[in-house]
Formats: sequence, C-alpha cells, structure tokens
Amino acid sequence: MSHTSPTLATFTIALFATHAQASPPVETSQSTDTSGLYLAQAETGDNSAAPDAENDTPDIEPQAAASGSLEDRDQSGMITPEAFRFSGSMASLWTPQMVEAINQDIHVTMPLMIHSQEYFDEGTYVWDAWPIRNPDGSVTEFDGWVVMVALSSTWNEVEETGNAFYTLSELRYWYTRDGEWRPGGRIFEREEGLGSRQWAGSALYDPNTDEVTLFYTAVGDPDAASLEEDEAPGTVSIFNEAIGRPSTVQRLASATATVAVTDDGIAFENVGDHRIIGEADRFWYDTYETYLASEAVYGFRDPEFFVNPLTGEEHILFTANAAGVPGPYNGTVGMLTRNDEGDWDMEPPILISAGVNSQLERPHVVTREDGLYLFFSTHDFTFSPEVAGPRGLYGFRAASGNIRGHLVPLNEHGLVAANPRSAPAQVYSYLVLPDGRVMSYLNVLWGFAQRPEYEDLEMFGAPAPMFQLSLDGNTAMVAAQDADADD
Repeated sequence: MSHTSPTLATFTIALFATHAQASPPVETSQSTDTSGLYLAQAETGDNSAAPDAENDTPDIEPQAAASGSLEDRDQSGMITPEAFRFSGSMASLWTPQMVEAINQDIHVTMPLMIHSQEYFDEGTYVWDAWPIRNPDGSVTEFDGWVVMVALSSTWNEVEETGNAFYTLSELRYWYTRDGEWRPGGRIFEREEGLGSRQWAGSALYDPNTDEVTLFYTAVGDPDAASLEEDEAPGTVSIFNEAIGRPSTVQRLASATATVAVTDDGIAFENVGDHRIIGEADRFWYDTYETYLASEAVYGFRDPEFFVNPLTGEEHILFTANAAGVPGPYNGTVGMLTRNDEGDWDMEPPILISAGVNSQLERPHVVTREDGLYLFFSTHDFTFSPEVAGPRGLYGFRAASGNIRGHLVPLNEHGLVAANPRSAPAQVYSYLVLPDGRVMSYLNVLWGFAQRPEYEDLEMFGAPAPMFQLSLDGNTAMVAAQDADADD
C-alpha cells in the first residue's frame, strides 16, 4: 500500500555567537519538511549558544550593540548562562481588548453553505470530523483511499431514546477514492470504548507499524457499562447545558487499530485496549468539580495529535478551562507531550482566554514557513457577556514556529472565519488542513426550518463544503470556496 510522507532535504549551516572574543562556529544539521519549518540539532562545537528558536536573530557586529537598541535580546553580545533560570511557565493570552476589535467584514465571513440534495449518510447525524493523518499532518492515503472519522448517532436511536444526538455520540468512519463517500460503520461499539460515549479527537497513521492510533474524548464514567448506567451530574447549575445529561466528566483516551485495505474499501481491525492518556489535574486545568458552573459544559477534551517540527516532539493539544483564572470564561488550550517511555506528560496551558470565552474547542495547528498557526472553534454563546464574538474559526500565530512561543491573534483580534449574519449557526467545528482548506459540519442551514422533510431532525448533520483560507503572517482571510481554491 502507498502512504504519503514528507520529503526531507538535509544541509548544514554555521551559527556564530558574538562575545569578547569570537567563538568558534557551531555546526548544525538542519532538515526541512514540506512546510518549510526546520529541525535543528547541534552536532559539534561548544555551548556558546546560538539564538533560541523564538528569538532567532541574524549575526550582528560588536559595535552594533552599542546603539542600546532592545530590538534583539542578545545585541550586547553577552548570553545569560543556561543555569541562571527559574522554574515555571508562561502562556499567551486572548483578552477582552483583543475581542473588542473584531470587525466581521467580508474578509472573515464564510460563504453561505448550500447542502447537497442527497444526504451524506441518510439516517445518521454526522458532526465533528477529521481525517486519518500522517505524522507530518498530511492526509493519509491507503492505496488511494482516504478516510474520515466523525462523531455520529442515528436518527432512530435519537427518536427511540428521546436523548439529544450528541448524548449518543460514537465514532464512525467513511472512505473514498473518488469523492463519493462510502460508510464504513462503527470503528468500535460505544460500550467498548471508555466512557458512556465518545467525543472528538484525531487519528494518526504510523508508517513504521502500519497502525492507526485513535485519540478521542472519553465522556462520563470510564467504566460505565452503558449510557443508562452512567450517573447524571448531581451538582450543576440549573443554567448549565449539562443539566439532565449523563455525566459530562471528560478524559483523553486512545486506542490502536490496524486498517485492512482492499480494492473494495477500508476496514478497521484489531482494535486494541483503550487507555486514558490525560486527566484534568486541578492545578493547571479545571476538573468537573472545580469548574464554576455556568451555561457551558466544562472542557477537557478534543485531543489533537501533532509533531513539533522544531524539536521532533510529539504533542497532543486539547481544550480545557484554566484552573488559575477565575471562571467561567477561562477557556484554554492545553498540551501533552510524549516522554521517552511512550507515555504522555501534562504541560501548562499555551493559550488562555482570560475573561473572554469558556470554550476554545478542537485546537489544532498548521505549520508553514512563516510560523505556526493555532486554530480553534468557539460559539457566540460561550463568550463573556462583557464581550461579543460570532460563532466561527479563530486563530493565533507564533512567528517563531514554536508551540511554546508567543502567540499573537490573527487579524489583531483572533477571528478568522465567521458564519454569515444571515445564517449564524450554519456550520461549526472547524479543522484547517495543511493546504488551508477548512472542514466543518452542516448544523442549522438557511431554510432548514422551512423544509418539511427536516422537521423531525435536530440538525442537518453532514460534512459541509470546504472553503479556503489565505494566511499571510498575522493576517488571515476567507479566500475562496473550495471549487475556486486552485484559481
């Protein structure tokens, strides 16, 4: 079978550090992937350090430092010893002042989505979705087949149980070679996974083992035998979305499977043991018990895998609530990092919404030559009453390419693409692919309420047409509909 993989080119550069006497050059090996970002590791030379990843600066002459400019941190030619450090961490902020600058003009407004006249998968609600991807973020091809995994539930089960569609969520998949999507069915039964139901995640193909790791959110008691046996929350505000639901306690989970590929399609096989890989810690991230009850469900969900192109580290981003910031409008993007033993270590938040929004959902990154772009989805109703923003896709950029670096809001306020005002809830749950195309799902469409054939449906529930983003430094805009993306 064939699988896409990055093309690597290797070359050598020399870095120089200026001091009272010239230091010998430090020879460094660099590899660049197709995104243009670099992997660097010192091979020879002493510890007269080169500029760090976040403040990479060109060589300067000693006399240039005499100007007193603070433009470059090390213009004095002196470097603080590595040992002179203090423990702790820092997070970038999304503030009310930034959000107040939002101007929803045509450049950050999506087209009006018109769904196909045929159902994507009649009888099935489909919402949060993601492709199986390679470690570099590209979409995996299995002998020409591509695979989409999504949260789903059936119309019949919703009608029979009286539960909301999202309360019955489980992972299904679809595959295609030609754009005509074929249903593959459940990847595993809801009761086989952890939690009484599963929420969003990501899927990673490992070319070394030929296996796919399914990352997902385990919702409710991990050992609940069924949704009916999962206890409803006992202490929750009457205004909270979780009122009356089974438990909304969330944990990050994973399972590994193999993929059988034939001329007829794709099948998941040999789904292994499911395990918890992350739980809220009460110090960096709120738990269900510590989160201040509000109109939104607390978050510790949406595990999104990616490889740090600067360091080669494997990370998982997730949405959470910051334990150290007064709630409820303290949504945050958190991170796990894989250690040498193959387990996942909890890291501090990388972005905190301080007094802005309670949910920064499905965080993910796109890496390019001009830096690292962090994207997430959020609703209009999860913004603080003190600020206002539309339901849509939001983003930040680290010019250094460092996920732990300083993140600046795109377009100065963070809004990248909003639903049009005439259809403010048309699509949601956005995923930006490496080429700038954006996945989402059709929610409540223009004309939805007027169509008698939809009167029994809670939402439309199908993948939306993809639109294209244009990214240029700290500026992002809706560039085209998918059909025009290559024009």
